[in-house]
Amino acid sequence: MKNNYVALFCIFFISTFGNSQNFKISKIIVDKTTKLPLENISIYNDKDNSTTNQEGLFVFVSDNNEINFNLLGYNLLKTTFDAIKQQDTIFLQSKTFELKEIVVANLEPFIKKVYDKMGENYISNYTSNFFLRNVLKKDNSIVVLQDINAKRGKNANPKNSNEIEVLNMRKTSFFEKKNQIDFRFPDLDEFFSAIWPALGKNIFTEENYNDTDFRKILFEAKEKNIDGQISKGYFVINRNDYAVIEFFITMRDNPETVPYKKFTLSKVQYKTIKYERFVRFSKNKDLNKYYLHLSKLKATVEVVASTKEENTFNFDLNMDYFTTASITTEKVEPNFATDKDVFKAKFPYSAEFWSSQNQLLLTSELKDFLKRVSENKDKKKEFEIIGNF
Repeated sequence: MKNNYVALFCIFFISTFGNSQNFKISKIIVDKTTKLPLENISIYNDKDNSTTNQEGLFVFVSDNNEINFNLLGYNLLKTTFDAIKQQDTIFLQSKTFELKEIVVANLEPFIKKVYDKMGENYISNYTSNFFLRNVLKKDNSIVVLQDINAKRGKNANPKNSNEIEVLNMRKTSFFEKKNQIDFRFPDLDEFFSAIWPALGKNIFTEENYNDTDFRKILFEAKEKNIDGQISKGYFVINRNDYAVIEFFITMRDNPETVPYKKFTLSKVQYKTIKYERFVRFSKNKDLNKYYLHLSKLKATVEVVASTKEENTFNFDLNMDYFTTASITTEKVEPNFATDKDVFKAKFPYSAEFWSSQNQLLLTSELKDFLKRVSENKDKKKEFEIIGNF
């Protein structure tokens, strides 16, 4: 099969830490009632940030003894490293849900106020340290892993809204040569771009939410997009300042009807059957404004191949971003163009950094993938392996 390029049109996080690291803790966080692990818990103090992975695991390092655990819909847990160092597992209690009657009303004026206040609610210029993890799967088997540790300069200028300084990177891809199809990751301009639903073109409804400080507003487009799909999602909005704290959107409501696209001079066809975006914002106490803390993008591309050996398969892309420290005004020294395929970034691998960094943890699945790459790295006839480590 000839190499073809599957364009994953996506938008879409991851860490640095201070020089003085007096406190360090590694635990798992679960729901107190269900005992299931909790992903995307915000772990922070005034200086540092971290988050849990899909298995509820985290490592947090700081020279500040304070540590907070926060997730929308759960009670905030404020504690110290000393107080929880003997615990293997940390339990978070979901807030009590009190069903209240939702008054059916025109929500557009409320949403308009939310949009009007975005200029004063969100910080327009700042620098954030972050980790970004990109994982590509082919039929549920990982074929690409890329981890980026970098700085992002967020600017108000729309022509130069993002500046990226890559500090450390590791990446590897692992394909069977006989059935290889190349792919394209989104660029960082796409990843950081906003996709807020337009007023007047969406229907807004309110849903009960188990936190009285917030309102959950659902939205659904009135008309289908160019692919014949209806976009829908939700906002979680702070009642006091009208700030969007959490946002989710899916662009595919009926993937079976999405039309196929075809590669030039090839029989291979593809279509994006899943496209989801999730973002969460945190408040900076000093500025009393919000910044992007966590972002996720999930996309699935269905490929109809041109060989009898492999007819149809899926590529699943996951991009996970999270900030790792309080935002600053530190100057960014850009070293990677934000309009280029992020996987095309070329930076040397630092074994010292990746063996000592302690916030972007590998899941069991990723460890198995790296083991598989290592075991097959000399089989160059069967596999193509591209990477920097």
